[in-house]
Amino acid sequence: MGRRYYCDYCDKTFIDDLDARKKHLSSSHHIKLRKLHYETCRDLRSILTEESAKLPCRRFMRTGSCQFTGNCKYTHYTPEELWNIKQQIEYEEYEKRRAQLQEENDGADCFWSYPDVLESRTDLPPSVRKFQPEHFVDDNFEEWGA
Repeated sequence: MGRRYYCDYCDKTFIDDLDARKKHLSSSHHIKLRKLHYETCRDLRSILTEESAKLPCRRFMRTGSCQFTGNCKYTHYTPEELWNIKQQIEYEEYEKRRAQLQEENDGADCFWSYPDVLESRTDLPPSVRKFQPEHFVDDNFEEWGA
């Protein structure tokens, strides 16, 4: 029977011959399927920049399919899909920045900050003054619930 070559992209086996392999790897069907496979692995940012620069494929927008699927020079993304990709990129960037800020905080759970300008003021109402350790003299918390 001889050695066989299996192509993952095309899900096809054939005799492992140099000429047969070259013919298969250069075929338009194989190139199309390989491009479609790597299309699923692309980064959202690269998809957005590349597809935003292209004009919409009229055939794909009208019928929902295109004969040039992997090799079409026009975009198969609708403006709404491109907008959703942009929103997803912005959300991921926001989450990344938020995580960096939280790391810089070193785990401190301070959700607000007290302006230094207010510390020198003596005319502030008690609700706006900064807490000091001496304000907590009564530590008998058991009476609070009674």
